[in-house]
Amino acid sequence: MTEYQKLNIKLSNEGVPSYKFLEEIGQPIDTLVNSRVSSKAYVDTLLEFLPKVEGNEKEMIVRALSEKGIKKAVPFLIEMFHEADNYSELFLWVVGNALCEIDDKESYPDIIEICKNKRFGAARQMLFLRTLPKIKNDRAYEALLDGLEDNAVRGHALDGLGEFGNTAAISKIEKIEVEKGTYEYKAKERALKILKKKNSRQHDV
Repeated sequence: MTEYQKLNIKLSNEGVPSYKFLEEIGQPIDTLVNSRVSSKAYVDTLLEFLPKVEGNEKEMIVRALSEKGIKKAVPFLIEMFHEADNYSELFLWVVGNALCEIDDKESYPDIIEICKNKRFGAARQMLFLRTLPKIKNDRAYEALLDGLEDNAVRGHALDGLGEFGNTAAISKIEKIEVEKGTYEYKAKERALKILKKKNSRQHDV
């Protein structure tokens, strides 16, 4: 019996139902990933098996842990970035998204460091888009500005700067060259619209 099978048996014994979609019957972990059933009651079990499985099975556990407030998972997720050589960029994207969903304020300093590290590539996209804008300090703002020079996260950094709300970024954003019709182009337009509107209100006061 594999560790993944043991995980699903344990989740079933703890009350997680098998996943049902149309004619397909899945496993309990599929229920935690694909339905509104909360993973919070099963965090200890998920974390117990997280280091025991690999590949898609590990990814499924990370996805199951991607829920607001599951702070107990954060150290495990941060450690995966520290061990980035063991994982694909796509897998680390899922890890970054999990950190984004959990949104543990105590992890913000670590997330800034992750975002500033270009070796993580596109794995940082959701952190630029959704987490850095919430961290209202200079280091988060600087990380967003650095993202403008990083092809892997430029569009997400542009949207993030719009949400961050520092109108001093307008001149820097205007200088960024983006191809019309791309995500980066639309993100640049969105960011400038938000920041120029805010700048106009500030001058009207």
